Amino acid sequence: MRPKILIMDDDPSICKLCTLLLNRSGYDVDSVCSGEEALVLYEKELKAGTPYLAVILDLTVRTGMGGLEVLPKLQALNPLVYSIVASGSSIDTMKNTYKAHGFNDILPKPFRPQDLAECLQKLTPHNP
Repeated sequence: MRPKILIMDDDPSICKLCTLLLNRSGYDVDSVCSGEEALVLYEKELKAGTPYLAVILDLTVRTGMGGLEVLPKLQALNPLVYSIVASGSSIDTMKNTYKAHGFNDILPKPFRPQDLAECLQKLTPHNP
């Protein structure tokens, strides 16, 4: 079974690009456009015994919960969740504080395929 990544972003083009890149890198991908959907899907897969290797969370979304609101709820489900915050709007602030907010890594938007690849290279040592 291939490792799975969950993407939460309200921009369909970001979801499509990430899915394509991650599929090519050997990952299965689920994408949702709101934090509420991310929580439901994350919990479902966790209970099914098929947890996500990592989640990529958009910091701000048009409707519903963004990454900052979703992460503590994901951590309540799984304290070891590996989370990557993705943002373009507040990235200057987040560059210095993403770890303080509980994220494991940061993916500034717009990002290049190699930026995503660098984030993924850090995953294996942290998650079985």
